[in-house]
Amino acid sequence: MERTALIVVLVISGILFAGSVLLMSPKGWLGMGIGGASGAGDYGSKKSVEWTLKKIAIFSLAAFMACVLFLPYTQ
Repeated sequence: MERTALIVVLVISGILFAGSVLLMSPKGWLGMGIGGASGAGDYGSKKSVEWTLKKIAIFSLAAFMACVLFLPYTQ
């Protein structure tokens, strides 16, 4: 049961992380995110969509890493 829950969280957090990183592109949508568009700075305020995507990416990465660390120790 715990293993299944960790795998579900692992998949969901991985999808959330990948989607939020691809949507963080300053000049485009998925195509520019995949291609690695230039621009490393934040363009909006802290209440913008970019800031929200950054928080989603950080929290989903933390959940992903926690699942990866705990998954081998479950049965």
